[in-house]
Amino acid sequence: RRDGALGGAMQHARNSTGALARAALAAGARPTGAGPARTDAMLAAVRGIGQVGVPENYGQVKDGPGTKFLGTPANHRELLEKRPLSPDVFDIDGSSTHYKFPVVALSSITNRVTGCVLSGAVAFGGTLTAVGGPEALPAFIEGFKSTVPFLVFPAKALVGFPFVYHTLGGFRHIVWDKTTNGIDNASARASSIGLFAASGAVTAALASYTF
Repeated sequence: RRDGALGGAMQHARNSTGALARAALAAGARPTGAGPARTDAMLAAVRGIGQVGVPENYGQVKDGPGTKFLGTPANHRELLEKRPLSPDVFDIDGSSTHYKFPVVALSSITNRVTGCVLSGAVAFGGTLTAVGGPEALPAFIEGFKSTVPFLVFPAKALVGFPFVYHTLGGFRHIVWDKTTNGIDNASARASSIGLFAASGAVTAALASYTF
């Protein structure tokens, strides 16, 4: 009985390989040589190996056996669209999260976001100066202050916080890189809380200062 089952499995494998080869030829693959290299080339053609994305005939039988014999469901396309993105942060409902965000993770995320904001601010100021000349940026700032004076403090805080946080965070990374001190969980948590607090205090002081 065992020999019969083994023989049936081997026959199924031979049939599948032959069907894959026929599908590869139908897809336009031209075998070169013989033996395993030829079979590998055919399998690569029909499986879409080396291509980007999921082949259209993945799991289907119209162009060959596909992967149905491996258990691929008929609604595999629908299931693929419901797969969560990587990293898998959100649940399938798209709102609740799988993981908690400790203060160390928030600190790391904030460090990257502030870096992007600073890059955007520098690009804006540089573009404005390049187009309007060296007086364009000071004129823009003075015009903003006279037009919407009630937004001066929030605007200064929005510009100042990324600069302060990213600078202080950079100093912390220098200490980490040079000494390896403070990388343990407890120390990283304490320094993250201190970084947020110090950045908020310095930002408030800078935003309150009138030049």
